[in-house]
Amino acid sequence: MSNKSYDDGCAAAHAMDLVGNRWALLIARELMFGPKRFTDLRSDLRNVSPNVLTQRLEDLETARILRRRQLPPPAASWVYELTEWGRELEEPILSLGRWAARSPFLQQDLPMTRAGLLMALRAMYRPGTEGGFCIDLGLPHGTVRVTGTATELRLDQAPTTPETPDAVLAGTVDALDGLLFGNTDLSHAVANGDIDCQGDRDAIDRFLQAFPLPPTAA
Repeated sequence: MSNKSYDDGCAAAHAMDLVGNRWALLIARELMFGPKRFTDLRSDLRNVSPNVLTQRLEDLETARILRRRQLPPPAASWVYELTEWGRELEEPILSLGRWAARSPFLQQDLPMTRAGLLMALRAMYRPGTEGGFCIDLGLPHGTVRVTGTATELRLDQAPTTPETPDAVLAGTVDALDGLLFGNTDLSHAVANGDIDCQGDRDAIDRFLQAFPLPPTAA
């Protein structure tokens, strides 16, 4: 943990001592869906310098928010992963995302990471009244199955069940982000080759309508 402190007895102030430094929460966000190597984090967090990333990882490890471990052979590479307590940051990160989505200064055309998109799905899910959906998102580094019901949203990063999805949407993270949270029209994205779309279009429509952005704050 950094030697800088707010010197304030409030637990919220202590939380800022733990994860208030730049990049700390984004590192936690990137690890929410599994361990990553240093090079993976550098690739995902494009603007962080190696020295800063190293320091933040050391701080978070000292704070018991994440741990570093070596994978068994033949991989034998070192990865970073959240501790059980560190994974409890998910809800605070989701709440911050919901709150910041109302900002009048939110730029929706900036790049999104894979983990950022999946966290946005969790944060913004609002079940529809027309029924659920089971959609396979063809993303870089693997398919994610997104299942929406009247009570929950499930994300399966390695779908192995024999269940056939209602539809498949494939594209880059930014293309799918624009489709879900931007102003991209599905037909236009398909015509341009940005999105590959197969399956039940009604299920796709239910999926695309299940993540409405909140109204902008006054």
